Amino acid sequence: MKYVKIENVITIKVLPKTIKEIEAEYNDYIIERNVGYILYVIKKDDTIITAYDNTKRSSFKITIQGPESQELASKYAFQPQLLPKKIKQDKVSPYFIDVYQQIGSDECGTGDFFGPVVVCAAYVDEDTMKLINELGITDSKKLSDTKILQIVPILLKKVHFVCKTFTNEKYNAAINKGFNLNKIKALGHNYVLSNLHKRCPYVRNIYVDQFCSEELYYDYIKNASEKTEEIIFREKGESYFPSVALASCIARYFFIQAIEDMSKEFNGFVFPLGAGKETIQAAKKFMIKFGPRALDKVCKTNFKNYREVVPEDLVF
Repeated sequence: MKYVKIENVITIKVLPKTIKEIEAEYNDYIIERNVGYILYVIKKDDTIITAYDNTKRSSFKITIQGPESQELASKYAFQPQLLPKKIKQDKVSPYFIDVYQQIGSDECGTGDFFGPVVVCAAYVDEDTMKLINELGITDSKKLSDTKILQIVPILLKKVHFVCKTFTNEKYNAAINKGFNLNKIKALGHNYVLSNLHKRCPYVRNIYVDQFCSEELYYDYIKNASEKTEEIIFREKGESYFPSVALASCIARYFFIQAIEDMSKEFNGFVFPLGAGKETIQAAKKFMIKFGPRALDKVCKTNFKNYREVVPEDLVF
């Protein structure tokens, strides 16, 4: 397909000379260069232009997002007669700097005293981008849990993803072996990315919501039996890449489900999220009702909250 319409995004092919002309014209508005196989990203007001590299280089693909996408596509495409005559403008959808084939990963639960750590990798292509626009997918932290529970079941049937859940027992066992949180996260990200990349080996751009330096990440996974490398790390990656935003929503969904399952297992006990005073009070009530061994099954024992609740002589 030469021209793709994804709500307010138009994908076109341009000639090599045009790719250089666009770069020169918008040089002052270039916000990214050489990100994986992205040549450059231009952001001017509400318009984003992303240029992609390829091996043949006889033509180049460009995606244009924003209110001027139709006009700019007609200006730069070497076959403008094939462009869609009109596209729907969606002002509420987020603008991502890459809307082409990609895999991204994110995690949930690392800041919560109760509940597991869930890591997810998700694949995005043109069809997935349509879903992302339709459902208003953004970073899961910007969506309510009610919204997550509504939209993610729809996504699970239509997208490629892999999740890895570190239950509290697994998490605490890893901490007791000397692992830190970032190592646990790195191993989780590597697992989901490697398994998803097997299904989609043709994907070139792989994004991770950055939580440590690139050097540390690769050091943490150096002994893994399978490794995914050539990753593009970016803080707040969910704001830049739809695959990371999608992964964050799916991870959040499974985290919420895990909290609900814990509540059912312990007679409807309410587990507050986060790591504030409310979680300490809940942990004290939980320990009185179910005992310290049960508490270790539902919380992260390396949080300082734990020391405020469990006396040292009761630590197992």
